[in-house]
Amino acid sequence: MSWTAPPGAWGAADPLFLLLIALGIEGYLGGRALRFAWTGNPRRALAVLCLDLARRLNRHERTPAARRRRGALVAGSLALAALALGWVAGLITRHYPFAWTLELFLLVLLIDQRATWRLGAALQDALASGSLVRAREVLRPLTVEAAAEIDSLDRGGIIGAALAALGRRFAGRLMAPVVWYVALGLPGLLLQQTAYVMAATLSMGAVQKNSAGPGAGPYGDAARSLARAVAWPADALGVLLLSFAAAFVPGGRGAAGLRLAFRGGGADSVLYAALAAVGAPLRLNRALVVFAVACLINAGLIGALALLRLGV
Repeated sequence: MSWTAPPGAWGAADPLFLLLIALGIEGYLGGRALRFAWTGNPRRALAVLCLDLARRLNRHERTPAARRRRGALVAGSLALAALALGWVAGLITRHYPFAWTLELFLLVLLIDQRATWRLGAALQDALASGSLVRAREVLRPLTVEAAAEIDSLDRGGIIGAALAALGRRFAGRLMAPVVWYVALGLPGLLLQQTAYVMAATLSMGAVQKNSAGPGAGPYGDAARSLARAVAWPADALGVLLLSFAAAFVPGGRGAAGLRLAFRGGGADSVLYAALAAVGAPLRLNRALVVFAVACLINAGLIGALALLRLGV
């Protein structure tokens, strides 16, 4: 996306305004039936491809070096394919009347703010009901912890895991798509999503669960390195926004989150640091408020960039 180019031909729309609209739509409908049966899930389709390639290339009899080379080839090829596909899609949406609606639909599918908030609110309701069994089941889709770890969590552990998940998902499933879309348009968005899905799919647990070779091991090294590089700017920005948002919440200590950022802490620990002074019964509720405020700040920043682009 060029910052000097005009918005486009007749019927086109500026990417930053598309992003604002997508944030508004997902903010209202997220967590509901956004993914219709005929659309499928773009991330799930890519995950299936990654697992199929792992089954074919990540075999027991190959040496670690051979598996690492094959994994690097797959990661590089998929990353380049994502950039190329995004470039072609960007040409179509910029030069064909009203093709921007397809780009808008893709943005709504790939960003995640209200859906995460709804999971957190459902967990809060489960804890309020006093049922730890129900709370653990609600926590499961929110976190990346193994089932055995979740089953052993007490009330404090469930709240701590939820705070980590809210921060991690804010950075990885909202800020990362936003940052890369603002920086590079559709090519950046598809690159970020490809790196995210490859790393998640080639985790040890996912590979073993789907019988895709002898664990990710060296085969997943390149995918994990790419995912870390792509995630870093969004994670840093996520820490800053969550820390700033905590300053608007009673008991929140945004400075504690910023100190964590300067020490190299990630978004998965910033909410716990910023809300350490809040009593345990209120901590999840305040974390959801911080999450919502950070989402509003993010939308405000996108709006400011859109106005700057138009020279207002």
